[in-house]
Amino acid sequence: MAPVQPGDVLTVRSSVPAGWGRVRSPAWWIRLGSALHNAPDLSNHVAVAHHADEHGTLWCIEGRPGGAGWRDARPYLESPYTLDNAAQPKTEAQRLAVCATMEALIGAAYDWQAIVADGFTDLGWRLPGWDPSWRGTVPVQVVCSSAAAYAYAKAGLPCPAGERGCQPADWDRFILARAWGQR
Repeated sequence: MAPVQPGDVLTVRSSVPAGWGRVRSPAWWIRLGSALHNAPDLSNHVAVAHHADEHGTLWCIEGRPGGAGWRDARPYLESPYTLDNAAQPKTEAQRLAVCATMEALIGAAYDWQAIVADGFTDLGWRLPGWDPSWRGTVPVQVVCSSAAAYAYAKAGLPCPAGERGCQPADWDRFILARAWGQR
């Protein structure tokens, strides 16, 4: 396995927050939606590796309900459920471009409409009026998986399709199939 480097995507199964019952956990619902949609249900979250600090801590950037921001990647890397695309070929310029785009998204609001649309999609329905495209504009709202897809597309790297509709399961499928070599 290749070591995770800046610009690599991590798909993770986050833990159930304290006080949440297993069935009420957003993480559980995201994985259930993936299973209902006949997609991999390994992960419910996506983060992008950014840099290692002077202590060797790998930091990532992720979309989350409080807005896109920084996260210590150690718990993700220690989980047996975490997948990564470290084997996907990337130039140094592409890695830098992915990281710069993710930095630019820090503070971007959470895309709640995309979350609702994802739930509808997982049930086989379409959210009325839903447009998953950013129409060539910079996203001002993201979810974890769509932020990573946007950064990869902007860097010219293969990634799952779907723009705003990209889900963690799409990244799981992409990584498990090593789909970066199939285009």
